[in-house]
Amino acid sequence: MFIIELIRWLFGYINFRAFEGFPDRFINLCTKNEVPLWNIKNVGGRLSASTTIQGYLNIRECAKKSGMKVRVVEKKGLIFFLKKHKKRVGIAIGIAICILLFTILSQFVWNISVVGNDTLETEFILSAFEDYGIKVGKRITKEQMQDAAEKAVIDIEKLSWATINQKGTVLVIEVREKVDAPEMYDNSKPTNVIAKEDGLILSLDILYGNAEAKIGSAVTKGDLLISGIAKHPDGSESLIHADGHIKALVKKRNISNASSFNCYNLITENKRKSLFFFGAKIPFGKKVPNSFYSLHNSFLESDEMLLPLGIITEYGAEYSSEKCELSENLQNKIALYDNALFVRELLDYCDIKTSSVTAKTTEYGQEYSFFAECEQEIGVLQEIYVEKTNDIA
Repeated sequence: MFIIELIRWLFGYINFRAFEGFPDRFINLCTKNEVPLWNIKNVGGRLSASTTIQGYLNIRECAKKSGMKVRVVEKKGLIFFLKKHKKRVGIAIGIAICILLFTILSQFVWNISVVGNDTLETEFILSAFEDYGIKVGKRITKEQMQDAAEKAVIDIEKLSWATINQKGTVLVIEVREKVDAPEMYDNSKPTNVIAKEDGLILSLDILYGNAEAKIGSAVTKGDLLISGIAKHPDGSESLIHADGHIKALVKKRNISNASSFNCYNLITENKRKSLFFFGAKIPFGKKVPNSFYSLHNSFLESDEMLLPLGIITEYGAEYSSEKCELSENLQNKIALYDNALFVRELLDYCDIKTSSVTAKTTEYGQEYSFFAECEQEIGVLQEIYVEKTNDIA
Protein backbone atom coordinates (compact mmCIF):
# COMPACT_ATOMS: atom_id res chain seq x y z
CA MET A 1 0.00 0.00 0.00
CA PHE A 2 2.85 2.37 0.81
CA ILE A 3 4.49 1.67 -2.57
CA ILE A 4 1.23 2.50 -4.41
CA GLU A 5 0.86 5.78 -2.50
CA LEU A 6 4.50 6.64 -3.22
CA ILE A 7 4.04 6.02 -6.97
CA ARG A 8 0.90 8.17 -7.03
CA TRP A 9 2.73 10.97 -5.22
CA LEU A 10 5.71 10.78 -7.60
CA PHE A 11 3.53 11.06 -10.72
CA GLY A 12 1.00 13.43 -9.15
CA TYR A 13 -2.77 13.15 -8.64
CA ILE A 14 -5.83 15.37 -8.23
CA ASN A 15 -8.55 15.42 -5.58
CA PHE A 16 -11.85 16.62 -7.04
CA ARG A 17 -15.55 16.91 -6.33
CA ALA A 18 -18.48 16.25 -8.71
CA PHE A 19 -22.03 17.45 -8.11
CA GLU A 20 -25.47 17.49 -9.76
CA GLY A 21 -26.31 14.91 -12.45
CA PHE A 22 -26.13 11.14 -11.93
CA PRO A 23 -23.17 9.96 -9.76
CA ASP A 24 -23.68 6.23 -10.47
CA ARG A 25 -23.63 6.79 -14.25
CA PHE A 26 -20.57 9.03 -13.83
CA ILE A 27 -18.62 6.29 -11.97
CA ASN A 28 -19.67 3.64 -14.52
CA LEU A 29 -18.53 5.83 -17.42
CA CYS A 30 -15.18 6.45 -15.73
CA THR A 31 -14.69 2.72 -15.26
CA LYS A 32 -15.65 2.05 -18.90
CA ASN A 33 -13.22 4.71 -20.16
CA GLU A 34 -10.43 3.44 -17.87
CA VAL A 35 -10.31 6.58 -15.76
CA PRO A 36 -8.80 5.49 -12.37
CA LEU A 37 -10.75 6.60 -9.30
CA TRP A 38 -9.96 6.03 -5.61
CA ASN A 39 -10.95 7.46 -2.21
CA ILE A 40 -14.53 7.71 -3.49
CA LYS A 41 -16.76 9.30 -0.82
CA ASN A 42 -20.09 11.11 -0.43
CA VAL A 43 -19.36 14.50 1.17
CA GLY A 44 -22.48 16.58 1.84
CA GLY A 45 -24.34 15.12 -1.13
CA ARG A 46 -21.37 15.62 -3.44
CA LEU A 47 -19.08 12.97 -4.88
CA SER A 48 -15.48 13.26 -3.69
CA ALA A 49 -12.69 11.22 -5.30
CA SER A 50 -9.07 11.19 -6.52
CA THR A 51 -7.61 10.46 -9.97
CA THR A 52 -4.38 10.80 -11.92
CA ILE A 53 -3.46 13.89 -13.94
CA GLN A 54 -4.24 12.10 -17.21
CA GLY A 55 -7.41 10.68 -15.66
CA TYR A 56 -8.66 14.19 -14.85
CA LEU A 57 -8.01 15.31 -18.42
CA ASN A 58 -10.23 12.42 -19.65
CA ILE A 59 -12.89 12.85 -17.00
CA ARG A 60 -14.74 15.76 -18.56
CA GLU A 61 -16.40 13.63 -21.26
CA CYS A 62 -17.73 11.27 -18.55
CA ALA A 63 -19.01 14.25 -16.54
CA LYS A 64 -20.75 15.75 -19.57
CA LYS A 65 -22.60 12.50 -20.43
CA SER A 66 -23.74 12.01 -16.80
CA GLY A 67 -24.73 15.65 -16.22
CA MET A 68 -22.08 16.14 -13.52
CA LYS A 69 -19.99 19.23 -12.86
CA VAL A 70 -16.38 18.62 -11.80
CA ARG A 71 -14.22 20.95 -9.71
CA VAL A 72 -10.58 20.53 -8.57
CA VAL A 73 -10.20 20.56 -4.77
CA GLU A 74 -6.47 19.91 -4.40
CA LYS A 75 -3.44 19.03 -6.52
CA LYS A 76 -1.00 16.59 -4.89
CA GLY A 77 2.32 15.07 -5.82
CA LEU A 78 5.95 15.76 -6.67
CA ILE A 79 5.24 17.46 -10.00
CA PHE A 80 3.01 20.08 -8.36
CA PHE A 81 5.41 20.51 -5.44
CA LEU A 82 8.34 21.20 -7.79
CA LYS A 83 6.25 23.56 -9.85
CA LYS A 84 5.29 25.49 -6.72
CA HIS A 85 8.89 25.67 -5.48
CA LYS A 86 10.70 25.80 -8.84
CA LYS A 87 12.92 28.63 -7.58
CA ARG A 88 14.14 26.53 -4.64
CA VAL A 89 16.58 24.26 -6.42
CA GLY A 90 17.99 22.83 -3.15
CA ILE A 91 14.68 21.31 -2.16
CA ALA A 92 14.33 19.65 -5.55
CA ILE A 93 17.86 18.25 -5.36
CA GLY A 94 17.25 16.98 -1.81
CA ILE A 95 14.05 15.21 -2.85
CA ALA A 96 15.82 13.68 -5.84
CA ILE A 97 18.64 12.42 -3.60
CA CYS A 98 16.13 10.94 -1.10
CA ILE A 99 14.28 9.14 -3.90
CA LEU A 100 17.56 7.85 -5.32
CA LEU A 101 18.74 6.70 -1.87
CA PHE A 102 15.43 4.98 -1.18
CA THR A 103 15.60 3.20 -4.54
CA ILE A 104 19.17 2.02 -3.91
CA LEU A 105 18.52 0.86 -0.33
CA SER A 106 15.42 -1.06 -1.40
CA GLN A 107 17.72 -3.36 -3.39
CA PHE A 108 19.49 -4.56 -0.22
CA VAL A 109 18.46 -6.77 2.69
CA TRP A 110 17.40 -4.78 5.75
CA ASN A 111 16.36 -7.56 8.08
CA ILE A 112 16.45 -11.37 8.34
CA SER A 113 14.07 -13.44 10.48
CA VAL A 114 13.69 -17.19 11.11
CA VAL A 115 10.44 -19.15 11.43
CA GLY A 116 9.71 -22.84 11.98
CA ASN A 117 12.58 -23.64 14.37
CA ASP A 118 11.78 -25.42 17.62
CA THR A 119 14.94 -26.80 19.23
CA LEU A 120 17.50 -24.98 17.10
CA GLU A 121 18.37 -21.48 18.33
CA THR A 122 17.50 -18.59 16.00
CA GLU A 123 20.98 -17.08 16.49
CA PHE A 124 22.58 -20.39 15.45
CA ILE A 125 20.55 -20.55 12.23
CA LEU A 126 21.26 -16.89 11.39
CA SER A 127 24.98 -17.47 12.00
CA ALA A 128 24.98 -20.54 9.76
CA PHE A 129 23.20 -18.74 6.91
CA GLU A 130 25.61 -15.81 7.30
CA ASP A 131 28.43 -18.23 6.46
CA TYR A 132 26.52 -19.02 3.24
CA GLY A 133 26.39 -15.31 2.33
CA ILE A 134 22.93 -14.47 3.67
CA LYS A 135 23.41 -11.37 5.81
CA VAL A 136 22.05 -7.86 6.34
CA GLY A 137 23.40 -5.15 4.06
CA LYS A 138 23.94 -7.35 1.00
CA ARG A 139 22.14 -7.56 -2.32
CA ILE A 140 21.12 -11.23 -2.57
CA THR A 141 19.83 -12.97 -5.68
CA LYS A 142 17.29 -15.82 -5.81
CA GLU A 143 20.05 -18.19 -6.90
CA GLN A 144 22.11 -17.29 -3.81
CA MET A 145 19.09 -17.83 -1.55
CA GLN A 146 18.36 -21.24 -3.07
CA ASP A 147 22.02 -22.28 -2.84
CA ALA A 148 22.21 -21.21 0.84
CA ALA A 149 19.03 -23.14 1.72
CA GLU A 150 20.38 -26.31 0.08
CA LYS A 151 23.73 -26.02 1.89
CA ALA A 152 21.97 -25.46 5.22
CA VAL A 153 19.97 -28.70 4.91
CA ILE A 154 23.18 -30.61 4.14
CA ASP A 155 25.39 -29.01 6.81
CA ILE A 156 22.92 -28.63 9.69
CA GLU A 157 22.12 -32.15 10.83
CA LYS A 158 18.84 -31.31 12.56
CA LEU A 159 17.29 -29.62 9.49
CA SER A 160 15.13 -31.58 7.05
CA TRP A 161 14.06 -28.63 4.86
CA ALA A 162 14.80 -24.92 4.43
CA THR A 163 13.88 -22.11 2.09
CA ILE A 164 14.26 -18.33 1.95
CA ASN A 165 11.40 -16.00 1.01
CA GLN A 166 11.93 -12.35 0.23
CA LYS A 167 9.39 -9.73 1.23
CA GLY A 168 10.71 -6.41 -0.01
CA THR A 169 13.87 -5.70 1.98
CA VAL A 170 13.19 -8.49 4.49
CA LEU A 171 14.30 -12.11 4.18
CA VAL A 172 12.35 -14.82 5.99
CA ILE A 173 14.23 -18.08 6.51
CA GLU A 174 11.69 -20.90 6.86
CA VAL A 175 13.02 -24.16 8.29
CA ARG A 176 11.67 -27.53 9.29
CA GLU A 177 13.50 -29.66 11.82
CA LYS A 178 13.92 -33.41 11.60
CA VAL A 179 11.57 -35.50 13.68
CA ASP A 180 13.38 -38.44 15.23
CA ALA A 181 11.76 -41.79 14.56
CA PRO A 182 10.40 -43.39 17.74
CA GLU A 183 12.81 -45.83 19.30
CA MET A 184 11.77 -49.37 18.42
CA TYR A 185 10.95 -51.50 21.41
CA ASP A 186 13.22 -54.56 21.23
CA ASN A 187 11.65 -57.50 23.08
CA SER A 188 13.74 -60.14 21.37
CA LYS A 189 16.58 -60.10 23.92
CA PRO A 190 16.12 -61.95 27.22
CA THR A 191 16.16 -59.55 30.18
CA ASN A 192 15.59 -59.27 33.91
CA VAL A 193 14.23 -56.18 35.66
CA ILE A 194 16.41 -55.04 38.57
CA ALA A 195 16.25 -52.15 41.05
CA LYS A 196 18.28 -49.08 40.08
CA GLU A 197 18.29 -47.82 43.70
CA ASP A 198 17.15 -48.65 47.24
CA GLY A 199 13.45 -48.35 48.06
CA LEU A 200 10.22 -49.74 49.48
CA ILE A 201 8.00 -51.39 46.85
CA LEU A 202 4.62 -49.61 46.48
CA SER A 203 3.21 -51.22 43.33
CA LEU A 204 3.97 -53.99 40.81
CA ASP A 205 2.72 -54.06 37.24
CA ILE A 206 4.14 -57.18 35.57
CA LEU A 207 4.02 -57.19 31.76
CA TYR A 208 6.28 -60.21 31.11
CA GLY A 209 8.20 -62.48 33.45
CA ASN A 210 7.89 -63.64 37.04
CA ALA A 211 7.69 -61.27 40.03
CA GLU A 212 10.59 -61.69 42.45
CA ALA A 213 9.59 -58.83 44.79
CA LYS A 214 6.42 -58.15 46.77
CA ILE A 215 4.51 -54.99 47.62
CA GLY A 216 5.76 -53.66 50.96
CA SER A 217 9.17 -55.33 50.71
CA ALA A 218 12.41 -53.37 50.87
CA VAL A 219 14.90 -53.72 48.04
CA THR A 220 18.43 -52.49 47.48
CA LYS A 221 20.13 -51.36 44.30
CA GLY A 222 20.70 -54.32 41.96
CA ASP A 223 18.05 -56.61 43.50
CA LEU A 224 16.06 -58.76 41.05
CA LEU A 225 12.46 -57.48 40.70
CA ILE A 226 11.14 -59.39 37.68
CA SER A 227 12.82 -62.57 36.44
CA GLY A 228 13.29 -63.32 32.75
CA ILE A 229 13.45 -67.08 33.39
CA ALA A 230 10.08 -68.62 32.55
CA LYS A 231 9.19 -71.99 34.12
CA HIS A 232 6.90 -74.33 32.24
CA PRO A 233 4.55 -77.05 33.59
CA ASP A 234 6.84 -79.83 32.30
CA GLY A 235 9.65 -78.49 34.46
CA SER A 236 11.59 -76.92 31.60
CA GLU A 237 12.77 -73.33 31.58
CA SER A 238 13.28 -70.69 28.88
CA LEU A 239 14.56 -67.14 28.71
CA ILE A 240 12.14 -64.32 27.91
CA HIS A 241 12.15 -60.54 27.76
CA ALA A 242 10.92 -59.53 31.22
CA ASP A 243 9.33 -56.12 31.60
CA GLY A 244 7.01 -54.19 33.89
CA HIS A 245 6.49 -51.09 35.99
CA ILE A 246 7.63 -51.07 39.62
CA LYS A 247 7.10 -48.02 41.80
CA ALA A 248 8.84 -47.63 45.14
CA LEU A 249 9.24 -45.13 47.93
CA VAL A 250 12.85 -43.92 47.80
CA LYS A 251 14.83 -41.53 49.99
CA LYS A 252 16.59 -38.50 48.50
CA ARG A 253 19.13 -36.32 50.25
CA ASN A 254 21.13 -33.24 49.26
CA ILE A 255 23.66 -31.35 51.38
CA SER A 256 24.74 -27.84 50.40
CA ASN A 257 27.17 -25.29 51.78
CA ALA A 258 29.21 -22.44 50.33
CA SER A 259 32.38 -24.58 50.07
CA SER A 260 30.83 -26.38 47.10
CA PHE A 261 30.99 -23.22 44.99
CA ASN A 262 33.87 -21.20 43.61
CA CYS A 263 33.98 -17.41 43.83
CA TYR A 264 36.74 -15.21 42.38
CA ASN A 265 37.51 -11.50 42.64
CA LEU A 266 36.82 -9.28 39.65
CA ILE A 267 39.96 -7.66 38.20
CA THR A 268 38.62 -5.69 35.23
CA GLU A 269 35.27 -5.25 33.56
CA ASN A 270 34.99 -3.56 30.16
CA LYS A 271 32.32 -2.83 27.62
CA ARG A 272 32.45 -1.52 24.08
CA LYS A 273 29.69 -0.10 21.93
CA SER A 274 29.56 -0.47 18.14
CA LEU A 275 27.30 1.14 15.58
CA PHE A 276 25.56 -1.40 13.34
CA PHE A 277 24.51 0.06 9.99
CA PHE A 278 23.32 -2.20 7.14
CA GLY A 279 25.69 -5.05 8.00
CA ALA A 280 28.67 -2.82 8.82
CA LYS A 281 29.95 -2.81 12.40
CA ILE A 282 31.76 0.36 13.51
CA PRO A 283 33.38 -0.16 16.98
CA PHE A 284 34.05 2.67 19.44
CA GLY A 285 36.83 1.82 21.90
CA LYS A 286 39.25 -1.02 22.63
CA LYS A 287 38.47 -4.69 22.26
CA VAL A 288 37.01 -6.23 25.44
CA PRO A 289 38.49 -9.36 27.16
CA ASN A 290 37.34 -12.70 25.75
CA SER A 291 36.74 -14.34 29.12
CA PHE A 292 33.17 -14.07 30.45
CA TYR A 293 32.18 -12.42 27.17
CA SER A 294 28.59 -11.46 26.39
CA LEU A 295 26.83 -9.52 23.64
CA HIS A 296 23.71 -7.36 23.63
CA ASN A 297 22.00 -6.00 20.49
CA SER A 298 19.65 -3.03 20.46
CA PHE A 299 18.16 -2.35 17.02
CA LEU A 300 15.56 0.11 15.82
CA GLU A 301 12.14 -1.49 15.41
CA SER A 302 9.19 -0.59 13.18
CA ASP A 303 5.90 -2.52 13.13
CA GLU A 304 7.53 -5.48 14.92
CA MET A 305 10.33 -5.56 12.32
CA LEU A 306 13.95 -4.97 13.30
CA LEU A 307 15.67 -2.38 11.15
CA PRO A 308 19.36 -2.75 10.18
CA LEU A 309 20.40 0.15 12.39
CA GLY A 310 21.28 -0.06 16.06
CA ILE A 311 23.87 -0.39 18.82
CA ILE A 312 25.85 -3.53 19.68
CA THR A 313 27.23 -3.63 23.23
CA GLU A 314 30.02 -6.09 24.11
CA TYR A 315 30.81 -6.99 27.71
CA GLY A 316 33.99 -8.68 28.97
CA ALA A 317 35.51 -9.39 32.37
CA GLU A 318 38.66 -10.86 33.93
CA TYR A 319 38.81 -12.55 37.36
CA SER A 320 41.68 -13.42 39.69
CA SER A 321 42.79 -17.00 40.34
CA GLU A 322 42.32 -16.60 44.10
CA LYS A 323 38.98 -17.31 45.73
CA CYS A 324 37.10 -14.45 47.34
CA GLU A 325 35.46 -14.32 50.75
CA LEU A 326 31.67 -14.60 50.87
CA SER A 327 29.48 -12.98 53.47
CA GLU A 328 27.43 -15.25 55.72
CA ASN A 329 24.23 -13.98 54.16
CA LEU A 330 25.45 -14.76 50.65
CA GLN A 331 26.68 -18.21 51.71
CA ASN A 332 23.20 -19.02 53.01
CA LYS A 333 21.58 -17.86 49.78
CA ILE A 334 23.94 -19.97 47.64
CA ALA A 335 23.30 -23.09 49.70
CA LEU A 336 19.52 -22.62 49.58
CA TYR A 337 19.65 -22.00 45.84
CA ASP A 338 21.53 -25.28 45.31
CA ASN A 339 18.83 -27.15 47.26
CA ALA A 340 16.14 -25.46 45.15
CA LEU A 341 17.82 -26.71 41.96
CA PHE A 342 17.98 -30.22 43.43
CA VAL A 343 14.24 -30.18 44.20
CA ARG A 344 13.46 -28.89 40.72
CA GLU A 345 15.30 -31.85 39.18
CA LEU A 346 13.46 -34.27 41.49
CA LEU A 347 10.08 -33.02 40.31
CA ASP A 348 10.95 -33.98 36.73
CA TYR A 349 10.92 -37.72 37.42
CA CYS A 350 9.30 -38.43 40.81
CA ASP A 351 6.44 -37.49 43.13
CA ILE A 352 7.62 -36.00 46.43
CA LYS A 353 5.56 -37.35 49.34
CA THR A 354 7.34 -35.79 52.33
CA SER A 355 10.28 -33.39 52.66
CA SER A 356 12.23 -31.42 55.25
CA VAL A 357 15.19 -29.03 55.45
CA THR A 358 17.60 -28.81 58.37
CA ALA A 359 20.45 -26.37 58.97
CA LYS A 360 23.63 -26.54 61.01
CA THR A 361 26.78 -24.48 61.39
CA THR A 362 30.03 -26.10 60.16
CA GLU A 363 33.59 -24.94 59.57
CA TYR A 364 32.50 -24.04 56.03
CA GLY A 365 29.63 -21.88 57.25
CA GLN A 366 25.94 -22.64 57.30
CA GLU A 367 25.06 -26.05 55.85
CA TYR A 368 21.57 -27.05 54.65
CA SER A 369 20.40 -30.65 54.35
CA PHE A 370 17.36 -31.47 52.23
CA PHE A 371 15.61 -34.80 52.82
CA ALA A 372 12.63 -36.19 50.90
CA GLU A 373 10.68 -39.42 50.40
CA CYS A 374 9.59 -39.79 46.79
CA GLU A 375 7.51 -42.21 44.75
CA GLN A 376 9.24 -43.15 41.52
CA GLU A 377 9.85 -45.91 38.98
CA ILE A 378 12.89 -47.96 40.06
CA GLY A 379 12.86 -50.87 37.59
CA VAL A 380 15.56 -51.00 34.91
CA LEU A 381 16.17 -53.67 32.25
CA GLN A 382 19.24 -55.88 32.54
CA GLU A 383 20.09 -58.09 29.59
CA ILE A 384 20.64 -61.80 30.28
CA TYR A 385 23.77 -62.88 28.46
CA VAL A 386 23.84 -66.47 27.26
CA GLU A 387 27.15 -68.11 26.57
CA LYS A 388 27.10 -70.08 23.35
CA THR A 389 28.95 -73.42 23.24
CA ASN A 390 29.60 -75.78 20.36
CA ASP A 391 28.32 -79.33 20.88
CA ILE A 392 30.93 -81.98 20.11
CA ALA A 393 29.52 -85.23 18.72
